[in-house]
Amino acid sequence: MSSFSKMARFTPGYYRAISSWLLRNRRDIPARVQVITAEILRIGFVRCLYEGVEDEDGNTIRSEKRAGIAVTEGSSIARLMQAYVALGGNPLDISPFMYPDTTSIVDVLPDGSVIISEEYPFGGVIAPNSVESENPVDDPNDTGYGSYQGGRSQSAMDYSARLGGRNDRGLYDSDAIVKNIHMTRRWANQAIKERLQDIEWRVIKLADLREQLVYERDEILVQAFGGAMDGLPDVFDEERFMKGHLVQNLIQDMYELLFKMGDDGSVAAFTANVDTGLSMFIVPPRDKSITTAQVSEIRDPMGG
Repeated sequence: MSSFSKMARFTPGYYRAISSWLLRNRRDIPARVQVITAEILRIGFVRCLYEGVEDEDGNTIRSEKRAGIAVTEGSSIARLMQAYVALGGNPLDISPFMYPDTTSIVDVLPDGSVIISEEYPFGGVIAPNSVESENPVDDPNDTGYGSYQGGRSQSAMDYSARLGGRNDRGLYDSDAIVKNIHMTRRWANQAIKERLQDIEWRVIKLADLREQLVYERDEILVQAFGGAMDGLPDVFDEERFMKGHLVQNLIQDMYELLFKMGDDGSVAAFTANVDTGLSMFIVPPRDKSITTAQVSEIRDPMGG
């Protein structure tokens, strides 16, 4: 079994080994943050611009009609976009590039309601529709015989919803349509792949990688060591993160469960807590009765 792969059942020695390794290696976090930030800047940022309208309540609502695209100048994504356009591609066709955390509150009304401004359609989140079984009850244009729209996507790209439901291909000569499209494009399949699709996937993968790196730097590392390490925010935001989920606090909780603690809350000795035997996730000691209140070997560097 590979190092530190135990998750649900282990010996106290294993937890002592992994916690020691993790605490020693936190010294790499400042350099890790610098590398992540440099990579984010190298990748760049891409966003679609959508047409918007102001509704009767003053909210700015975006439609799915794309009005333009913006890319960080000189970035990896920008160079891929330039190559894509030079090869005949339309960058607005690559992806909607929607981000759900960009909707902002522009005003709070006296009754507590808010006025928002969207940057992307549906607030940046395309989710299934939730409707009552009798919906739509007040639509005079609805015959009542239409398909149930619950679970259908809100996006106009959900063709099934636009067609009134999932239609059996037997309703029309789908084979003839497929054959026509196949015969029309088969001579250019390789060029389509090399000039368009491959670049599209590279752009999307870079955009996804940037999102993952931002999440790692601004969420995972801050939740792990925020307020306690260089390169991370000096002040731990307790409204956004949980103090009990800081790594040092999690380790302290486990130490109090597993080992003998002193009056000051630190480990007095790496000997068994008298109540450890009641913890079902602790593997009993080798060659001893499972009813023994002792724990298994704690000096094994890999945790037994």
